[in-house]
Amino acid sequence: MYLARISLNAKRSTPMDQWAAMGRAVRLAVDPDPDSDARVLWARVSPTTLVVSSDTAPAWGKIPGAYAATMQPPPRHTEGETIRWELIAAPTGQRGAEPTEEDRRPRGKRVALAEPEFEGWLQDKTAGALRVTSARWKRLGGRPARYHFTGEAVVEDSEALQELCLGGIGAGLSTGAGLLLTSTAPTA
Repeated sequence: MYLARISLNAKRSTPMDQWAAMGRAVRLAVDPDPDSDARVLWARVSPTTLVVSSDTAPAWGKIPGAYAATMQPPPRHTEGETIRWELIAAPTGQRGAEPTEEDRRPRGKRVALAEPEFEGWLQDKTAGALRVTSARWKRLGGRPARYHFTGEAVVEDSEALQELCLGGIGAGLSTGAGLLLTSTAPTA
């Protein structure tokens, strides 16, 4: 597994709001075979920084505007450790459906959640892996709207956390949403 932090020239790279175009560029840089099932998550955390998590090392020079990259393995955390986390996501939920007897999962229209529902959404998505102790968010725009979440949490299960980091959170994984980034929180 690779975690690459790629520096971008904002004037030469795909604009921040062009998630589908950047998603195609990232996918081609990681695995040019469109039928491959290689795992790729990415997030544009600022106009000049792109973070890519993938099974193979990205050929970062193929990404428009990229001029430098650092690669490292994803961090591992222990149970009980307090961490900082960061996530770009488009919080959505299903509305207007009840589960049937044949299908235990409700099927309904996926809609953007209102901000008062974000804390519950975060708790649901990280349940078993993290106990979120603080969360802040800033609207980035788009449809459905993307938000940049940051906060702190306590690790409840390190393997479950690793799976969340590798698999992503929520919808829009191919267009730059869902990559959970973690780091050790400084001690007081």
